[in-house]
Amino acid sequence: MDKDIAIKLTKLSDIQEVDIHLSDIIKLRGTLPDEVDALQQDIEKLCVKMQETKDLLATLQGDIISKKELIKTTEKKVQRYETQQMDVRNNREYDAITKELELSKLDIQLAEKFLRTAYDKIEKEQIYLEEISRFLKTKESDLVLKKQDLETILEASKAEEDALYKKREEVKNALGEALYVAYERIRSNVPNNLAVVSVKKGACSGCCIVIPPQQKLVVHERNKIVFCEHCGRMLIAPEDAVDASSYLR
Repeated sequence: MDKDIAIKLTKLSDIQEVDIHLSDIIKLRGTLPDEVDALQQDIEKLCVKMQETKDLLATLQGDIISKKELIKTTEKKVQRYETQQMDVRNNREYDAITKELELSKLDIQLAEKFLRTAYDKIEKEQIYLEEISRFLKTKESDLVLKKQDLETILEASKAEEDALYKKREEVKNALGEALYVAYERIRSNVPNNLAVVSVKKGACSGCCIVIPPQQKLVVHERNKIVFCEHCGRMLIAPEDAVDASSYLR
């Protein structure tokens, strides 16, 4: 047995156990973290929509003021043109004033049409704004409750989780960068996230495929890091391993 390899194998088993416990803690949170994130994103989107609607309403109100001023100014022009129309000296002046009068009246009609459309738009946007506001309050209330539930769960497991992460960091440093990177790579590529598995009944307990007797012997001897030829997981000898020669029988 190579003592350095044996220590590395023990550390691999340790970090695997730590990750299993951390995974169990995370599972206890259920979907709460995702629900909190989803609610926060919904609230952000609603806030954006609310601000956009407020900006639109402000723009419409500004346009209404401008159109009302335009109508007042144009109505004065109409009165002036109508007065001038009574004092024309020839048909050419009359036609010119009449044309300006018609254009001014058309401007008033268009401005009044805009006002009707703007008032209708404002009414609809205000209703929409009220709906967003109610929906936003509901989302914010839900978020408060979800956060409280999540914080309760996090607080209950904080001490244990902190201890596990501390132990994990210690084991990680003991493993060395190369072996730790290999562990993480395997862990991220297998369905159950188990990168280190034992040999049980002559098979890899990760993929349940029988491994050759010679490879089982190498695993038991602990002179090198052995990888399953089928699933790529790191193999370790079972705690109740029998004499190495039995693997060759």
